[in-house]
Amino acid sequence: MEEIVVGDREVVVLAQTVSGEAVCPGCGMASGRVHSGYRRRLSDLAVAGRKVVIDLRVRRLRCRATECSRRTFVEQVDGLTERFARRTPSSRRTLERIALALAGRPGAQAKSRATLIG
Repeated sequence: MEEIVVGDREVVVLAQTVSGEAVCPGCGMASGRVHSGYRRRLSDLAVAGRKVVIDLRVRRLRCRATECSRRTFVEQVDGLTERFARRTPSSRRTLERIALALAGRPGAQAKSRATLIG
């Protein structure tokens, strides 16, 4: 973690990875050969009514295995990042729980209204 910026509506956590190597998801071989890097912005659970954004600098690495179909891959941070995700796993799970809790209610309300009318 490099810095935390607290604003009126948002908390931004600036961070970067520190591991020397990452494992290729294609073949499982570890590599530390850096191809490039970029920033990922991940939404996390709100804190004290403020939106939380993690601004994470990650590296794109070259796979060392010549027989691997992936030439490059992006390092992932366990418990924080998932491929192509824009939310942290905890934020995604919370949204899934809310969606599941609310999913059956519209149908149940329509059925109860039909019973009252009919």
